[in-house]
Amino acid sequence: MIQKIRISIGSASKLGLRKISMDAFPTNIHLLTYNSGGCVANCAFCPQSRYTFKKLEQIPNSQKFLSRVNWPIFSFPKLLDILKTRFPKPGMDPAEEFQRICIQSLNYPKFSDEVLEILKSISSITNIPISLAIPPVKDEFIYQYKESGAERICFALDASTPKLFTNIKGKGNSGPYVWEKHIERLQRAVQIFGKGYTTTHLIIGFGESEYDALHLIYKLKKMGILTGLFPFCPIKNTKFEDHNKPSIRQFRIIQLGKYLIDTSTKSFEDFQFSESGSLISYNISQQRLQDIINTGIPFLTSGCPGCNRPYYTSSPSEEQYNFPRSLTTSEKKKILKEIKLN
Repeated sequence: MIQKIRISIGSASKLGLRKISMDAFPTNIHLLTYNSGGCVANCAFCPQSRYTFKKLEQIPNSQKFLSRVNWPIFSFPKLLDILKTRFPKPGMDPAEEFQRICIQSLNYPKFSDEVLEILKSISSITNIPISLAIPPVKDEFIYQYKESGAERICFALDASTPKLFTNIKGKGNSGPYVWEKHIERLQRAVQIFGKGYTTTHLIIGFGESEYDALHLIYKLKKMGILTGLFPFCPIKNTKFEDHNKPSIRQFRIIQLGKYLIDTSTKSFEDFQFSESGSLISYNISQQRLQDIINTGIPFLTSGCPGCNRPYYTSSPSEEQYNFPRSLTTSEKKKILKEIKLN
């Protein structure tokens, strides 16, 4: 039986395994498989990459981050005991409960089997919805995951174009991934899990244009694939540690465009872009735009339902790219100014 599991520090605190001060606690239990040999993938932005593992392998407990979040190692049997005895609990304060469990995995030999074991162990003791965010797997595992209690599955593209993908996650960076294979696996996941139950992640800040990102989001939606949007976050000791974050304006423009596409308020064909790929117009009235911004919904964390991922890519002291809670009136006014188009 699996003995070790990584749990994001926010989730661990809410589970009673750590004590930290937070003004927005996670709505999900975020789990990450533990492997002493690290990850075989080499994604240039990731602190769990092969590059970073080799760079830090002589430093004890150095492989503890995913994005900017600390993921300490805990006893998996202890986690199961907590879930069995405390969750779900009738009448629980909504601030204490979890809306979803997200099982994430590094890429290493037998990770598919370990994810299945973790999934079966958890789904047998709780009815909290479970999502998987893992490297692409064969059909047999996709079927087994669905049959064993996973509600949703995610294979992360991260990059908006095949070229960026190859240079960041594929052979251009000595990585194992191929764009076409990722897309094919996502399509098979849709066929097995159903439309709207397959997700991918997209990171903004790798040099893509607004056209690149929104065109991909639109194509994925037509396939039945949801997109979780992230800003790039430079992490020390990764290959991209010296790269800059995306501008908050670009991210807001893409967030709002994604919302319009996801809700079918507008189609990608309605948008107007410059020759360089910058968005010129959503082709929507200023009043309608202001009404949508005032809901705050487009700027909340996106991806699986019920996931807020607080401070995953921004520190609490910074302006949030993805808000983990409702926006204030001043934040909405600021976004309206940020998104102003020519």
